[in-house]
Amino acid sequence: MLFPEVPLPRTLAQRHLVHAASRRPMVEMERVLHRFLVAELIGLDDFDCERMIALLDNADADLLDWMAGVKPLPEDLEVDALSRLLIHARDPGVSRA
Repeated sequence: MLFPEVPLPRTLAQRHLVHAASRRPMVEMERVLHRFLVAELIGLDDFDCERMIALLDNADADLLDWMAGVKPLPEDLEVDALSRLLIHARDPGVSRA
C-alpha cells in the first residue's frame, strides 16, 4: 500500500479505489485522498467506491479547482463524492498526511 495509515481494503472495489487514489500526478490531491481514505475507506460500500473512482477519472487540477470554487462544477459531476473529498481537503486534522 502506498498510503501509510490507510486501513487494508476489505473488498475489490475498495482496492480499486486505493489504487486509483495512489496514482495521482499532484501531491496536493494525494494528500486529500490520503486523509479521505484513512477516515472513510472501511465504511465505503461498492457503490460509493465506484462513484469515487469515477470522480477520480477527472484531472487533479480540475478536482482541486472545483473544490476551491475556482471553476464551476460540470453538470454531470458526482457532487456527493466531491463533497466527501472537500471535507478532507478543508480539515487537515483528519490525518497526518
